[in-house]
Amino acid sequence: MIPFIVSVYMLAMLAIGWWSSKHHIKGMTDFLLAGRRLGVPMCAATLAATHFGGGMVMGGSEYGFLHGWSGSWYGVSCGIGLLLLALTTAGKFRGLALYTVPDYLEQRYGGKAIRILGSLLSLIALIGILAAMVLSAKAALSILGITGNTGAIIAAIVFIAYTALGGLWAVTITDSVQLILATLGVILAAVLVMANAGGIRALSAILTMKGANPSYFSFWGLGTSNIMWLLLPTVMYTLIGQDFYQRLFAAKDENTARSASAISGIILIIIALFPAIIGMGARALSDLEIGANAFPWVVQNLMNPVVGGIVLAAILAAIMSTADSLLSAATSHVVKDFWVETFKADKMKNEKRLLTVSRNSTIILGILGLLIALIMPGIIDALIYSYTMYSAGVFIPVIGGVLWKGATKQGALSSLIGGSVIALWGILSGADIFGVPVEIYAALISLAIFIVVSLSTKPGKIHKPGLRHKKKATRFE
Repeated sequence: MIPFIVSVYMLAMLAIGWWSSKHHIKGMTDFLLAGRRLGVPMCAATLAATHFGGGMVMGGSEYGFLHGWSGSWYGVSCGIGLLLLALTTAGKFRGLALYTVPDYLEQRYGGKAIRILGSLLSLIALIGILAAMVLSAKAALSILGITGNTGAIIAAIVFIAYTALGGLWAVTITDSVQLILATLGVILAAVLVMANAGGIRALSAILTMKGANPSYFSFWGLGTSNIMWLLLPTVMYTLIGQDFYQRLFAAKDENTARSASAISGIILIIIALFPAIIGMGARALSDLEIGANAFPWVVQNLMNPVVGGIVLAAILAAIMSTADSLLSAATSHVVKDFWVETFKADKMKNEKRLLTVSRNSTIILGILGLLIALIMPGIIDALIYSYTMYSAGVFIPVIGGVLWKGATKQGALSSLIGGSVIALWGILSGADIFGVPVEIYAALISLAIFIVVSLSTKPGKIHKPGLRHKKKATRFE
């Protein structure tokens, strides 16, 4: 029964990709940005699904197993990041009618160097995380007894196919379905855990008997510093991540972008509690010693085949909703930042030809992520270092460019390079500066460079984002 349910789910995702391709995809803007026609419900769902992946479900249950209620802080941090996005740049960036975050960097500061550096860091990180999602899908399907690389290949073929067929339209529709399925799955699993434990009081009593201390039952149990060091890097990336801004650029207007960001943030904050409950229940009801096995244990031991199939499909939904988001975002860098803007490979900007380039890029990037996961899994961590370098280097030029009119091209470029290099040094050296995450202290150094170099550089004419771009962008809308 479980394999049947999962198979039906995957076939449904492929059908959505085919339907989107047939009815909605006419050119590059349709493919990369869903024609800039997303309303609030669809935009909010795809934003929430981008964060609500394997890390939030599997990782959230592991954190719940280890830390109790405070294990929900990763998901809560994701929600807070989206709420802050709604309050800061969501509407402003949508109003510029851009395609990528590096689009903004070039429009704001001028010059290709800052676009290329920002795009490279983001692209490498997206591919690394995509490979990690392939391995997560492999682990989830192993519950079905699909061992070896077969599960990874099956999952990758499905999300590559529907993303290549239907672009962001297919990704948005599948994300909406996957968010509903994943939410129902984790809620159902949490309810079953509570029912088997005898309710929240009985669960707490069992955990206390097993040695859980009072902080385990506190939302602040991780401690203020640990919560802050979890919260800040997550918020930083959310405010500059291409996978989030791609969805904002696809919103039909600025108000839609703001509202969708706020709603998606609230959704994630609510959902974040359920994986933590699952982890706590697994600790109470099992003899597990490893928190990473909490969610699989619940699926295998507390559920009948039908319910187990639904929940396993929910886990896959969460993983694939993140994977398709990463793949779509990576494609936008290849096509817009490199093919169109850097190499000028299509000077006429023919939408149909660019659609072909977009689909081919999606397939190539997806296969690359799969090959890395299967052949060179050891380099995934190295690729994901770019995630930290991107956050440390790009955060200040993006947010500083919005807040400070006096910021210069030299200041932004120096800040990006300096923050990225410091982050890489921190990663490779393992430097521990008062326990502060490398993204934070590297970003602070990036900020100092940004201010000093901008003040010492002749301001010149400040590029006004959108004015020059809008003349070019009307052909794509």
